[in-house]
Amino acid sequence: MSKMGKNILNSFKDILGQYCTINQFVELSKRCFVSEHAAQLSTRKAFIELATQNHITLTSYNPDNMVNAISRSYIVNVQLCFETFLKNACREVKEFSIKEYHEKLQDDSWLKCARLNILGNIIPREKQALFDLCEYYRLVRNTAVHDLCDVKSRKREYENLKKYNFKTEAKFAKLLAPNEYENISFDDFVMFSRSCVELATFLFNEIDYDYSKIVKAIPSCQLHTFRRYSDARLEQAIFSYINTWYKVDERLESQMEDLKKIIRA
Repeated sequence: MSKMGKNILNSFKDILGQYCTINQFVELSKRCFVSEHAAQLSTRKAFIELATQNHITLTSYNPDNMVNAISRSYIVNVQLCFETFLKNACREVKEFSIKEYHEKLQDDSWLKCARLNILGNIIPREKQALFDLCEYYRLVRNTAVHDLCDVKSRKREYENLKKYNFKTEAKFAKLLAPNEYENISFDDFVMFSRSCVELATFLFNEIDYDYSKIVKAIPSCQLHTFRRYSDARLEQAIFSYINTWYKVDERLESQMEDLKKIIRA
C-alpha cells in the first residue's frame, strides 16, 4: 500500500512525472551543451581539454555514443516506474481480486503477467499496439542496463511495430519514433512514457476488486475507529477508504451492507 494515500495508479503517475521532469531537464542541458560546444566535441583532444577544464575525467570520449546513451537512460527510468506499477498491480490482483491469480513465469515480463491476470488471454484490438510498444522498450531497457536482451528478440519486436501507423494517433503524430536501439531518441522517451500512462490507466480500470477482501485487510487500528461510526458515517468511510487506496465501481453500493457487517463483526 502506498504511503502517500494514493492508489497504485496515482502513485505511478506521480513518480513517473518526477522522472519525466528530470529527463526533460537533462535533454535541455544536453542540447544546450552540444550546441554551445560543437567545436570541442569535434575532436577527441578538444573534448578531453574541455572535460579537464571542468575537472571531469570521462571514461569515454566518444560524444555521439554518450549522447545516444543519455536517450536510452530515459527509457530505463520510465521502465523502472512502469514495472513497479505492474508489480503492484499483480500484487493487488493476487490479494484483492475476484479472479484467480496466476504466478509470473520466469521468462514472462511483468506486463504479460499483469495482462494475463487482469484481462485473461484477450487484448482489446485498440490496445495491442501499446502492449507491443511497451514490450519493445522493455527490451531496449534490458539491453541498455545489462545486455540481458537477445539482439534477435529486440530486432524482432522492433520489426513487429512496423505494422502499426502510429502517426494516426494524436499523441504520437509529431514524434519521430519508435526507433531502433542504436538510434533511440528523446521522442522514444515521450512515446514510451505516454504509452505507459495510457496502458497503466487501462489495466488499473480493468482490475475487478473483491471489496470484501479489501475490507478484511483494513488495519486493526482503522477498523477500531470505523466501528465507532454510525451506519451512515461508516458507509461514507468505507467508500472513501476504497476510493482512495483502490477504486470503486457500481458493485460497491450493492455490497455495502455486507461490508459493514464484516467491519462490525
